[in-house]
Amino acid sequence: MSSNTTELVVKSNRLIEAGYRLDLIEQRMVLAAIVEARETQTGLSDGYVTLEAKRFCKLFGMRADSVYGQLKKALNTLYEREITFYDIHPETGARRHNSIRWISSKTYIDGAGAIQMRFAPEIVPYLTRLEAEFTSYRLDRIGRMSSPHAIRLYELLLQYEKLGQRIFTMQEFRQTFQIEGMYEKLSALKRYLLIPAVKQINDFSDLEVSWSERKKGRAVTHLVFDISLKDPRLLAKVEKPVKQPAKKSSEAKPKTTSLVATRPNAPDWFTLDFIRTHQQRDESLAEAEARLREQFNLSAMESEGS
Repeated sequence: MSSNTTELVVKSNRLIEAGYRLDLIEQRMVLAAIVEARETQTGLSDGYVTLEAKRFCKLFGMRADSVYGQLKKALNTLYEREITFYDIHPETGARRHNSIRWISSKTYIDGAGAIQMRFAPEIVPYLTRLEAEFTSYRLDRIGRMSSPHAIRLYELLLQYEKLGQRIFTMQEFRQTFQIEGMYEKLSALKRYLLIPAVKQINDFSDLEVSWSERKKGRAVTHLVFDISLKDPRLLAKVEKPVKQPAKKSSEAKPKTTSLVATRPNAPDWFTLDFIRTHQQRDESLAEAEARLREQFNLSAMESEGS
């Protein structure tokens, strides 16, 4: 698995909407497995997905001396985890709860510092593009988040970015995050989940999020999240890579500009990589560029030969 954190993670929106609770390392394992399957083109249903501790460490900026032990421990807990999908029973019209496990088997490779896991066959379609509706994002958008709630909330809000707002009833929110019986006081929910999660989304991702409460009398009945795409000029500064020492001229390689070249008639942050990051499904690169230019009030690209 490459340490390049620009790899896309694709999840079915139905999976994102399902009720489940994973800790941070388990969340990262699932995301890394999706990227691994995409990169190797083996698919999640073809067999085991292998995660190597060294590469996992680089992917998420973790300490190398502790990663393998964390992966082994998390593999054991992930093996016991369930995910619940909600739908309607066709015969009675009653709400139905369907629970399945994340993984069906697990393996450690101590000598190689790696683990292997096989996803349950029922969940594989939700981890790939087999569903019509999906949400995709680049792994570097969540790679620095240390709160599993922040990752979950980011996924849930990303689906509604174009609408600009998402509203949860308190019951829906608790059910989706699988925190029934936890943080029963709103002050605890704010302190331990909402405030840290929103802060990490605003600090590390491409979304700008604020939230408010909706009340009936004195009781809070809804959580309202306002969502916007972060100013790409600020995002470009956050994501600016660390400068590497210059190589001697004899060792210098030809400069590659295909991913970082500034697009014509645009500021330096408006690069091909930026356009591809925000390219929508079934949208050509040219269509994405035209849409983003209009969104950020940039002048149109000059036609060739003009």
